[in-house]
Amino acid sequence: MRILLVEDNELVRTLLAETLSEAGHDVTEASDPLEALSLLGAIGPSGVVISDIDLGAEQTGLDVAAAAHRMWPDVQVMLISGRPANQTGREPDLRDRFLQKPFSGPRLLRAVEELVQGPSE
Repeated sequence: MRILLVEDNELVRTLLAETLSEAGHDVTEASDPLEALSLLGAIGPSGVVISDIDLGAEQTGLDVAAAAHRMWPDVQVMLISGRPANQTGREPDLRDRFLQKPFSGPRLLRAVEELVQGPSE
């Protein structure tokens, strides 16, 4: 699966990208919202966007998610953060999943699988 990973912390981004890549995903990395927005075409409509909410920039992960939904209405988005999902004063889109940091590699992979396939029963 194609995944666009947006994380401004280089160490965290590297660890997440390695975890996803080792699980067989095709990961494209971006360190800020502007770079991410320029790379949205790389994931395609069946891809996944994983974005930190607080990206240390004027635009946030919520902006990346909104742009992804405009470009690909069926794209799956997972927002991640060590703070609450509504930390910016804006609520995430109801279509998006939120995963609270810190989380383990297996928890990330399980969350991606649930995002794409729906929760297991």
